[in-house]
Amino acid sequence: MDRIVGRHALFFVALALTLFPARLRAQVLTELPEAAPTGDAAAPQPAPVPAPQPAAALTAPAGDEISAQVGTRVAVRVQNPNSHGKLNDVGSNAEADVVLSGQVHPFLKWQAGFSGTYGDPAATTTTSAAVLDLVAKVEFADAFNLWLGRMPIPSDRASLSTVWAIAPWTLPGRYDDYAPVPPAVARPPAGPRLGDNDRGDGVTLWGQFGGGRFKYYIGAFGLDTPTTSPLYSARINLSLLNPEPGFRSASAYYGAKDVLAFGAGVQHQTGGSLPAVAATAAPSDFNELNADLLFEKNGGTAGVLDLEGEIAKTWGDNETASYQFFSLASYLVPIDIGFGRFQPLLRIQHAGKGAAADADDSTRVDAELGYLIDGHHARLVSVYQYTKVHGQTENAIVFGLQLLSHSK
Repeated sequence: MDRIVGRHALFFVALALTLFPARLRAQVLTELPEAAPTGDAAAPQPAPVPAPQPAAALTAPAGDEISAQVGTRVAVRVQNPNSHGKLNDVGSNAEADVVLSGQVHPFLKWQAGFSGTYGDPAATTTTSAAVLDLVAKVEFADAFNLWLGRMPIPSDRASLSTVWAIAPWTLPGRYDDYAPVPPAVARPPAGPRLGDNDRGDGVTLWGQFGGGRFKYYIGAFGLDTPTTSPLYSARINLSLLNPEPGFRSASAYYGAKDVLAFGAGVQHQTGGSLPAVAATAAPSDFNELNADLLFEKNGGTAGVLDLEGEIAKTWGDNETASYQFFSLASYLVPIDIGFGRFQPLLRIQHAGKGAAADADDSTRVDAELGYLIDGHHARLVSVYQYTKVHGQTENAIVFGLQLLSHSK
């Protein structure tokens, strides 16, 4: 009984913080433009909503005021943990993030975030906590910004969206791990390296032009472990219809604006392709190339259509996947039902067998029905997941709730 109470205490504390009416400004957890509201307060419009202001207009507050944002994600999973093909058991996991930010000078800003989770089946304890973000920001102009510390590794759109700003419940490339944070002993997901807790310790030089129509990123990560070579990661993004300002990206805007964006990324780490057990094989170099596309069209009374896709090619003697791709289609209905709108979604992803001894093809299909109350800030999902990994067929049903405080 004490274990059950402990598991759920974190969720209720984070939920209370989300609703607490303090003077703290909510802005920095995702640094995303506000998605179009759903429900009675938002009738669909035939024309795209004007793009948000560039990132320079969304900087941290002046003086000693601190910005804060709180988010919670809770999931209930129907699946037998010992026989993943059977739907005869129920488990749950959750994540709560708290991120603070501020500035000490117009050009010098900071950000610190912390994450608490429960429900990792491979962990020695049922709950865990970790530093999520720890960034010192030197921001001279839109075209030149230097971030130092712990942050998302800029590699593809998903890495800069994180789980908070994607329409599916889980990030692409995850075939084995279902906990909010994959275990430290887990093999890296297929595709680009995202780091522990989907973060890396290092430095990123980034900038934007045209208010976010074109963005570039150049980073080096793994600097906290001097015994290994850095992971170098670079990305460019071109958004043709509307700008996407700021360091972070989104993979869904829910009709807030029309988007046609193309991105490409590259990664390299000398000796970065590691075997599952150090003694079984020698490390080799890790290299990765990826390209992604996002198209979103607000059709007004016809609803909102989203199409997204990505392909990533990886090289390394110990990689479980030689390539990874996914394709996604979703449709946000233009009719309010209750206090939200439904969004059916289908995502298909596949990873080709890599060179590692334990490598195999992997496939996953996510058939999801979302209920959007307020875009990324309040949504419910129910998703059926079919997975074929290591020659085994797996089935799961997930019910998820995401709550994220608003920017003010």
